[in-house]
Amino acid sequence: MEAGDEHLTAHELRARIEEQRALRATLINDRATADNEVAEARERQRLRRELEKERYANAAVRGEVLSLRGQRRTIDNDLAENMPGAPRPTEQKRPPSSSALAKSTVTYASNVAKHEFVWEVQGLSWLEQQLTQEGRECTNSNIFQVDPTDGYSTYMLVFSPRGGSLEHEADDDYQVFDSIPRGTLALIRRADDYGTNLCYRFFVRDASGEFQPLGEATRVAVFAREDDERACFIGGPACLNSESKGLFGL
Repeated sequence: MEAGDEHLTAHELRARIEEQRALRATLINDRATADNEVAEARERQRLRRELEKERYANAAVRGEVLSLRGQRRTIDNDLAENMPGAPRPTEQKRPPSSSALAKSTVTYASNVAKHEFVWEVQGLSWLEQQLTQEGRECTNSNIFQVDPTDGYSTYMLVFSPRGGSLEHEADDDYQVFDSIPRGTLALIRRADDYGTNLCYRFFVRDASGEFQPLGEATRVAVFAREDDERACFIGGPACLNSESKGLFGL
């Protein structure tokens, strides 16, 4: 009973009852509208994931096209002497010289793709309570792509304020793990069965707005998986450590 109801007359009480019944009908309509809005939002989310997959597939095909065109240019420039089946240009052999310098160069850094990604988490003091309310232990960034020619070169960041589970439930392609990862801050690569090489480093912004390094740069070789078994790579300065209590070990 609301304050003041005890002073109402029977006529006034009947009028209030009718008001509440009319309000309930409006609220029921509002609930149906909200249900439809949620269903539409889920459909938009599904379509966004489908659109991303189509873009990733096209990026992979685009990378193959660029690679094939590069092979064509190599062949046209007669630089493909050691390729199987490639014709060798006819040239007159020179007699060996004792003073000739033999040189061969191989490079492993010609196809390195670089990218910087800034992730800002606002309202950090409320993050832990919000995650508790939502029944999860971490939050995640948007998906970002490093190599535009590689559909699997996509990543997201995850953060758990108490070093809990890093299962984010945001996208199925970024939560394929051999075991449940735990930690505070981590980088997740989209699940695939191909190997790759990575070099990553984390920075945090201090009170003055300057970025400070969080640990050293890390280089890793991600091995290919057998039998088309996909999995995500995950790594970071405070990752896979069940004893971690915070980003700075607090």
